[in-house]
Amino acid sequence: MSGIRLCLIAPVLALAGLSSACGSKVVIATWTCSQSSDSGRAGSTSSEAGDFEFPWSTGFEDGFCGYQVGGGFCFRTGISSYQIVTSPVHTGKYAAAFSVTADPAQRDNQVRCVRQGTLPVQAYYGAWYFVPTLATNNNAVWNLFHFAGGTGPGDTLHGIWDVSLINTPTGDLRLVVYQFRMAGAAGRTPDLSGETTIPIGTWFHIVIFLKRAADATGEVQVYLNNASILHLTGVVTDDSQWGQWYVGNLAENLTPPDSTVYVDDVTISGAL
Repeated sequence: MSGIRLCLIAPVLALAGLSSACGSKVVIATWTCSQSSDSGRAGSTSSEAGDFEFPWSTGFEDGFCGYQVGGGFCFRTGISSYQIVTSPVHTGKYAAAFSVTADPAQRDNQVRCVRQGTLPVQAYYGAWYFVPTLATNNNAVWNLFHFAGGTGPGDTLHGIWDVSLINTPTGDLRLVVYQFRMAGAAGRTPDLSGETTIPIGTWFHIVIFLKRAADATGEVQVYLNNASILHLTGVVTDDSQWGQWYVGNLAENLTPPDSTVYVDDVTISGAL
């Protein structure tokens, strides 16, 4: 399994056709949120980025404002789009839809929202996902969570952790975790335990606990619907000082190529 490629682009701060800039405000659909000073870019961090808000959550009840004013941004590249929807939703009235056409002839087809800054020493990062239909991942990346890090504001970031989707021998979709090369160690896909197949057409919960450490004192644990499917201790988990956490949809080569995943109730917390 290959790692995520980062692309240097300006963030999309509002939905095309549904929003407009109004002075120091950004209007997203029917929501108005204060424009933050953060001018972050995918794969890099802004020198003006503020403190990382923690704990933090968004259920998209105010559109994408939770990212805009919470120290983050949303962006899309390639053949992709994102919008607020009223169905399906996990809780509340709204959720976010992230749609990608996975065309292998056009790289970097992705649409995601990002929190960035100095990540907590340890925290649980969670989101509810809804995948409406099965698809075949043709030995490529289909990514749901991505962590990237660097030495500080303005630095080009490198991959740290991925949580992605691959097919089982019977065609179902299951989670896979990828640990990028860090501190001289080769990138690897550690073995998962328990039930890792995701349900289709119903909401499921992904959580990753990350105890950050640049030496072999770190810890990472991944949960699917509150059941632990990976637990590593005494490992390098994060060799960076600044980081980004991506939630959304990156798909390189799927059959059928059109992919929409829905996301709701995104959290960064101190407890599971």
